[in-house]
Amino acid sequence: MKFTYHSGHQPLPGYTIKRGIGLGGFGEVYFAVTDGGKEVALKWIRANQDIEMRGVQQCLNLKHPNLVHLYDVRTDDQGHHWLVMEYVAGEPLSTIFSRHPNGVASELAGQWFHGLAQAIHCLHEHGIVHRDLKPGNIFLENGLIKVGDYGLCKLIADSQKAGMTKDVGTVHYMAPEISTGNYNRQIDVYAAGILLYEMLTGHVPFEGESAGEILMKHLTVQPDLTRVPKEFVPILQKALVKNPAHRYATIQEMAKDVAAVVNPNQPMQPLPMKSPASAPTHSVADYPMAISVTSTMIFQQRWSELSGILLWSVLAAAILTLGWALIFDAYDKLPQTFFLVLAASWSVLIPSKLWLPEGKDLQEPSKADHDSWTRRLLHMTLGFAVGIFALYLDGYEMPLPWKPTADFEVLHPWQANPETQQVLSRSWVGRMYGSENTSMPIIACYLSYFGLMFLILRWWKTTVPDRSKRLSIMAVLGVGFWSYILLFLLPSVHQREVGFASLVMASVVCQVTCPWKEKVPVRKKKMRLATA
Repeated sequence: MKFTYHSGHQPLPGYTIKRGIGLGGFGEVYFAVTDGGKEVALKWIRANQDIEMRGVQQCLNLKHPNLVHLYDVRTDDQGHHWLVMEYVAGEPLSTIFSRHPNGVASELAGQWFHGLAQAIHCLHEHGIVHRDLKPGNIFLENGLIKVGDYGLCKLIADSQKAGMTKDVGTVHYMAPEISTGNYNRQIDVYAAGILLYEMLTGHVPFEGESAGEILMKHLTVQPDLTRVPKEFVPILQKALVKNPAHRYATIQEMAKDVAAVVNPNQPMQPLPMKSPASAPTHSVADYPMAISVTSTMIFQQRWSELSGILLWSVLAAAILTLGWALIFDAYDKLPQTFFLVLAASWSVLIPSKLWLPEGKDLQEPSKADHDSWTRRLLHMTLGFAVGIFALYLDGYEMPLPWKPTADFEVLHPWQANPETQQVLSRSWVGRMYGSENTSMPIIACYLSYFGLMFLILRWWKTTVPDRSKRLSIMAVLGVGFWSYILLFLLPSVHQREVGFASLVMASVVCQVTCPWKEKVPVRKKKMRLATA
C-alpha cells in the first residue's frame, strides 16, 4: 500500500506535503508545513467519513497537553476531507515497546500511565470515548505522553444506539462488551488496563493466531497476572474484569491507584472535574501537566532510543568496512577495522545520547553545552580507551605492574625495518606523509592519536536531531582532515591506514544511525514597496 501524495504536493492551499508518515483503514497521514513554516500533520479521511467527521467535530476545540491537538477540518478541490493536526515528532509507544520485550520499570510505567489517564479523562469529561487506544496511537515526546487518532471517538450519549463492531478498536485492546455493541467509557478503562499490562510485561495479556481467537479470549479467559509486579495485580484485576459494571467507574480512580503504587508517599494530584451544569470551556491551564520532564525520565527515554541506535550502528559499520575492504583490497584488516569503527562510534553515540547537563534545557540536547570542555575531556578519555582497544586489536600485550617493563613492546618506540620501509613506500600514507614515527613509545602513539582526535572535534554535534543534514559531507571531511594531520603520531603504515579509515567511517556511522529532524525553511514574505 502506497501513499497517494508525495513530497511537494499541495492538496490544500497553504500546505506543502513533505512525506507520508502513516497509512490506515481510515486514511493517510502526511507530515506537511504551512507557507509560514509551521509543522503539521495532515490526515486525509478516505473511509467511513461520516463516523470520522462526527468524532472530529466533537474534538476540534479540545485543548490538553496530553492530547494531539486538532486544528481544523478542510476540504480540497476534489471534495476530500482533510484533518489538520499537531505534528508530534516523538515515538509511538509501539516502537518503544518493541525495544523492551520484558516491559519498562514500574516508575516509568506509572508516569506514562498518568499522562494517558489525563488524556482519557479529558475526552470522557467532554462526553467522548476514544475507542481505539493502542500503543500506535500514543506518543512519547520529550517525556510527555500524547494521545492521538481519536477520530474514531464517539459521543457517549449515542454509544448505546450503535451496533457497529467492525473497524472499531484493535482486537488486542478491545473490551468484551464491544461484541454486544456497548461503547461506554469502560471500554477505554479496559484498554488502559491492557496498556498498563503491556508497559509492565512487554506483552499483551491475550494473544492468538486470529482476531476471532483473541476476541474469544477477551470474553472467556482470565489474564495471566503472574508476570505483573504483585503491587499492580489488584489494579489490573479490577481494570480487566469481564463485566464493565465491576471495573473502575472512571479512569481517575484507576490512575489514583496506580499513583499510590508507584509513589506511595506522594499523594496524587486529582484530575480536574467538570461541573455537569457548565459548558466545556476548559483551557490548557485547567489541566495539570501529566508528567514533569525530569532528568531521570529524559535519561530513560534516551537510553531506550540508544539501544536501537547501537544495533543499527553494528549494521552500518559492517557495510562500510566491507565496502572499504573491497575497494582497497584490505581483507586482512577487515575484522580489526570493523571492531575499531564500532568502538569509535559507540564512544560517540553513548555519551552523546545520555549526556544530561545540569541547569540546561533537558528537552533540547542540541542547545545544551554545545562547546563544553567537559564534553571534550570526556570524549578524550574515551579516545584513550579506543586507543588501548586498537593496541589490543593489533596484538600488543598490555603492561602489567608485576612484569618487567622491558617485556612490553608497547612501552618502547616503534622499530623500523627494511620490510616496513618498503611497504611504506608503496602506501598512500607513505607517499603523502613520510617516514614512520620511531620517536615515541607505541602506547603513547596510540593514546595521543585517538585522544587528540576525540578532544579536538565536537563529535556530539553529529548526533543531535536538529543538525543541518542527516549526513554532512563537511563533517566527514573535517574528521578526515584532522585524522590525516595527526597521522604522524601513529608508528607505522598499517596503523595509519586503519586509524584514518576507522575514524572517517565512525563519523559516517554516527550520522546515519542517529535520528534527524529535517529543518523546515521559513518562506519569506514578499514586501510591497510603498508608492507616493
